[in-house]
Amino acid sequence: MSQRFSLPSFREASSILRQLSIKHRLIAAFLITSLLPVAFVAIYSNVKYDSSITNKISASSMQILTELNNNAARELSQYETLSETIIMNRSIQGGLPKFDTLSDYEKNELKTQINNELGQQIFRLSNISNVVILTKDSQSVFDLGFEWYPDIELNKMVEQVNASSGNALWTYLQSNRSANRIALTRAIYAEDNLNLIIGYVIIIIDEKVFSRNTYEQTDLGMGSRIYISDSNGVVMSSINKDIPHGLAFEGQAVFDKVTGDRRNEAFYAEVDGEKMLVVSSYIRSAEWYLIGLVPHSFIIAELNDMRIDIVFICIVTLLLSGILAMWIYYSIHSPMRSLLQYANQIRLGQLETKLGKSEPDEMGKLTETIDRMVEQLKNLIYQVESEQQAKREAELKMLQAQINPHFLFNTLNSLKWSAMMSGNEAVKQGIESLSELLRNTILVKEELVPLDVEINNLLHYATIQRIRYGDSFKLSFAMSDAELYTYLVPKFILQPIVENSILHAGTEDGSRVGIHVEGSKEGNFLKIRIADDGKGFDMNEANARKSSTHSKLSGIGITNVDERIRIHFGKTYGLVTQSVLREGTETVITLPILTKDGQSHV
Repeated sequence: MSQRFSLPSFREASSILRQLSIKHRLIAAFLITSLLPVAFVAIYSNVKYDSSITNKISASSMQILTELNNNAARELSQYETLSETIIMNRSIQGGLPKFDTLSDYEKNELKTQINNELGQQIFRLSNISNVVILTKDSQSVFDLGFEWYPDIELNKMVEQVNASSGNALWTYLQSNRSANRIALTRAIYAEDNLNLIIGYVIIIIDEKVFSRNTYEQTDLGMGSRIYISDSNGVVMSSINKDIPHGLAFEGQAVFDKVTGDRRNEAFYAEVDGEKMLVVSSYIRSAEWYLIGLVPHSFIIAELNDMRIDIVFICIVTLLLSGILAMWIYYSIHSPMRSLLQYANQIRLGQLETKLGKSEPDEMGKLTETIDRMVEQLKNLIYQVESEQQAKREAELKMLQAQINPHFLFNTLNSLKWSAMMSGNEAVKQGIESLSELLRNTILVKEELVPLDVEINNLLHYATIQRIRYGDSFKLSFAMSDAELYTYLVPKFILQPIVENSILHAGTEDGSRVGIHVEGSKEGNFLKIRIADDGKGFDMNEANARKSSTHSKLSGIGITNVDERIRIHFGKTYGLVTQSVLREGTETVITLPILTKDGQSHV
C-alpha cells in the first residue's frame, strides 16, 4: 500500500513546485543542497575524524589495492590465455620442430599462415606491442608488432624461463625507442610430448597502456604513488616519474618489509625524506607486489581546516547560493524567451531568420540544432525541386539510350543485306561479325562470360581483320576438354593478344602467321595459351620499353588485360608472355576455374 501512495504523493509535491517560478525553485534548491551538506560534514568530521581517519584511509587503501590486484590479475590472465592459444596452435606445433629444414618460401608461408590464424586475436588486445615466436635455439620464426628488441634481451628471457620453476615468466623490457614494456615468456612444449621444448613465445605489452587499464586512474590521495615491483624488487610499472622503471626502489625501507613480516599490512616508512603510509597487495599469478604510498601529511590535512571556518563557510555559502541562483535563472530565462519567439517565426513559415551565434550550453546547442534543422528544411525543399528536374532529364536520356543501340543495329543489318544482295560475301561477313561484337560490347553487361562466347567474339574479330589483312594469318583452337568451354572468363581478354600477333608477328617474306589458342585445366587453374610462329621479339628490349599494345576495338591492351585479371582474382593470376626472336611469341593466361553454378577455386 505504501508504494501506491508514495508515487502520487511525489507527483503532488512536484505539482506544488511547478506553481513556483523557476527563480524561486532555483534559490530554494541551492540553499538546501549547499547548506545541509556543509553543516552535516562539519559536525560529523569534528565528532568522528579525530580518532578514525588514519585507520579508515589505511583500510580504504588496502581495499583499493585489492581491487587493483584483481584488475591486474584479470589483465595478465588475458595474455596467459593468449599464450596458451599460441602454444596450442596447430601451425606452430607443426612448424616449429621442422623449421630449420624449411625453405625460405615455406618459412614465409608458415609466417603468413600464423599471422592469418592469430593476427586478429592478438591485436584484439589493444596494448600488445609485439608477439615473438622463437625456435628452441632462439631462431626467430614469427614477429608481429611495431618495435624491435635486441636478441640478447630475448635470449636472456629464454634462459630465465628455462631456469624458473613455472612456465610463465614476467619481466621488464625496454624497447629500441626506450619505451617501457612488460614481457611474458613461455616455453612451447610439443603437443605429443610435454617434456620436449620445441620453441618459445614472448608476448610484449605496453607498460603505459597496462598501467592505464589497471591503476592509472586510481588516486589514494594527494601526493600518493602506486607502483608494481617483481619478486626481486625491480619496478615493473609506475606512473610516477620519480619511481624509475627497471630498477629497485626503496629496497630496505619499503620492499623488504612488504615481502617480510609486514606483508599485506599497512605501515609507515620514510620515503625520500617524507613519512609515508605503505600499503601492498601480492599478485600471485605474476609474483608481483602492488605497492601504494600515501603521504602522512595528506592523511591529517583535512582535520585542521574544518573547525575554524565552519561558520564563515555557512554564511558565505548562503550568500553565494542566492546570487548564483539568480544568475543561473537569468541565463536560462533570456535565451528561452528568444527561442520561443524564433519557434513562432518558423511556425509562420519565416525560414530566412536566424538566431545567430549562441553560447555553448544546452540552450545554445538547442538553438544551433534548430538553425541546422531549418537549413536542412530549406535544402530539402531545393533538393526536391532539383530531383524532379533531374528525373525528367533522366527519363529523356533513357529514351535516347534505348533508341541509339536499336538504330545502330538496324543500320548494320541494312548494310549486311545490301552487301548480300550485291554478292560481296566478305563485306557481309565482316558487318555481321562487327554487329555481333558491338552487341556483346553494348548490350551484354556481364564482366564474366563462358569461354565459348569469348572464342566466338575472337572469331568475329578475326573475320573483320581478314577484310584488311586477307589470308596473312591462320587462327586455330584446341581445348583439352569440352567442359572448358563452359568455364567463365573475363570478357575480351583474348582479342588484344591475337591482335598483337596479327599486327606485329608477320615476317618480312610475307608468309602466313599461324596463331594457335589452346586451353587446359591444370589443378585449380585454367590455362589459356596463345602462341604464334611469327618473327618474335627480344624480351630484354621489350622489358626495357615496358610498352603495351592497345586494342583498336575494345580500347584495352595486353597490360590492361593483365591488370583486369589481377584486380578481379588476385596477384596469383594474370598474363605471362615469352618470345624468341624469329621463332614466335607465346602468352599464357592463368585464371581460376569459375562456373555458372557458383563453384570457384579462387
